[in-house]
Amino acid sequence: MYSVRELVSILGLSTENQVRNRIEAIRDLLLPHLRRGPNNQLLLTDQGLQLLRDLQTLCETGHTLKEAANILRFRLETNEEKVERPSDKTRQNREKPGESQDEGWKALVEHLAAEVRELSERLRALEARVQAQTRQATWWEHWRDLKIS
Repeated sequence: MYSVRELVSILGLSTENQVRNRIEAIRDLLLPHLRRGPNNQLLLTDQGLQLLRDLQTLCETGHTLKEAANILRFRLETNEEKVERPSDKTRQNREKPGESQDEGWKALVEHLAAEVRELSERLRALEARVQAQTRQATWWEHWRDLKIS
């Protein structure tokens, strides 16, 4: 069992607050792996640590914490891993009014699709710029041909 203080160094973070934010982001996935210790201290099992490591890896690849949490949930659902979840009634109480899980997934997919489109446009622009530069002589080459008398 790992305490929040131990998780700071294991995950390579700088504060306990960062660990607590990550735990909160995937609390529904971590519930079976969370325990309370002395003085109401949060303790996490090895399986919970692995989930936090997976989340941290996603965060380090450029995803926001919310995006990384949604990607992790999606991976677990598609791999058909048996992860205990709170009852639907409890989950609905935590959701914002008018927001369902499906809407959250749709928003994530739309965001990622827009990001891919933007990156594709940037890549095309960079490729065009490189091709244009390879056809032109560099700024200093015309000085080579001048003869000094």
